[in-house]
Amino acid sequence: MASLIGTVLRMMVKDTTPPKVKRFIIVGESADSFTLASVYINTELNMTVNYNLDLRCQHLEFPADGRDYLDHTSFVDCSKLKIIERAELCTIIQNRPTVVIGKLDQQDFEMVRRQITCSTTIKGKIKKRYGFYD
Repeated sequence: MASLIGTVLRMMVKDTTPPKVKRFIIVGESADSFTLASVYINTELNMTVNYNLDLRCQHLEFPADGRDYLDHTSFVDCSKLKIIERAELCTIIQNRPTVVIGKLDQQDFEMVRRQITCSTTIKGKIKKRYGFYD
C-alpha cells in the first residue's frame, strides 16, 4: 500500500468517550513501519479539555473551503498523537475504502507537521519515533 502520510480518514474510534466516528489525519510513521501516528480533527474546540492558551494554540483552524474532506470549519488537534497499527488500518481501508475521505495538500500538511513539532504536550521521543525531527 502506498504511503498513508497525509491521508484523511473518517471512521469509528474507540479512544473517545463515548466511542464515535471521527475524522483524523495520518501524520507520521514509525521507522519500522508497524505503527502510524495520527491527529484528530474536531468540529469545535472543547474548552473543558483545552482549558489554557497553550492547549488551544495547538489546534489549527481549517476552514472547509477547498478541503473536500471537511463539511465545515474544523480544528486539527496537534496536542496529542493517536497511534494506530498500520496492518489494522490497512485491513480496514481494504475492506471499506470509503473510510478514506481525502488527503492534505502540501501546505496544510507542512502546517500540521510544524505545529506537532512545536507541541509542548507530545514527548520528544514520540515525535522522534514518528519522524518529526531527526
